[in-house]
Amino acid sequence: MKIIRDVKNINFDKPMVATVGAFDGIHLGHQEIIKNVIALSKKEDLKSAVVTFYPLPKIFFSKKNFELISIYKKIRILNNFDLDYLIILRFNEKFLSMSSDEFIKNLIIQKLNIKSLIVGEDFKFGYNQTGDIKQLKYFSDKGFFDLEVEKKHSLGDERISSSSIRKYIINNDFVNSSKMLNRPYSISGKIAHGEKRGSQIGFPTANISLKPNILLNGVYAVTTSINNKKYHGVANIGYKPTFNGEKYLFEANIFNFSDNLYGQRLEFDIISKIRGTKKFNGIDELKESIKNDIAKAKEIFKIK
Repeated sequence: MKIIRDVKNINFDKPMVATVGAFDGIHLGHQEIIKNVIALSKKEDLKSAVVTFYPLPKIFFSKKNFELISIYKKIRILNNFDLDYLIILRFNEKFLSMSSDEFIKNLIIQKLNIKSLIVGEDFKFGYNQTGDIKQLKYFSDKGFFDLEVEKKHSLGDERISSSSIRKYIINNDFVNSSKMLNRPYSISGKIAHGEKRGSQIGFPTANISLKPNILLNGVYAVTTSINNKKYHGVANIGYKPTFNGEKYLFEANIFNFSDNLYGQRLEFDIISKIRGTKKFNGIDELKESIKNDIAKAKEIFKIK
């Protein structure tokens, strides 16, 4: 899969089959669309592509981060598909001002040379999101490209969507969020040096620097795999008000593990929320709370 972050100086000579969207989480519905893109590209002997945005349009407008996965994780997940291209369009003020007609004519038809376009039924685009399926169908009927509109996928009686997954995460329902994602909801990153406070009070942690995210704040039961062995743990995600912390961090105390992890990239599955963020009156109160957090996590995992 070739990653293209700037289409300004690129022209695609060979037509492609593509899908365009935010693809936050790359949930089950997204996965079906991507599989259909790949299948059609092979059938038509064309290149396949996912076209997405960074930052996500909703996050650009809200100025708050609630993405389900980072762009780096999105790339890693899409690498598991047999795609030819991942095209990441920079979403900024200039892109924002593009009319829906310009989006179709300049980007889809001319720049990307899309012969077959597969999108979800709620796909919107262009300035003020005025572009819709009806407008795409108009150009498709004129012969500029073939259009396939995917209906929303459901899990039981509920439509699968990134919004539903966010709601489940906020409400501590990691069972249903994982079902919609078709994998555990997780945090990943490179283990970095922290302030060593955990080690100083008897609870060493593996630390990952994260962008602040309103979906996660508090203490969670987590699992990870190190050298193909599964470990349980407890993680604090967010700020550290007891120490007037201004950095948003992921800090995991991994049970029965003491080796050096610095520089390694680990992935932690989020299993359950134990409590929210709390400011403690001192180190002793914090230590007692961590002991309780560990005990609750072990209850969740049914381990001693």
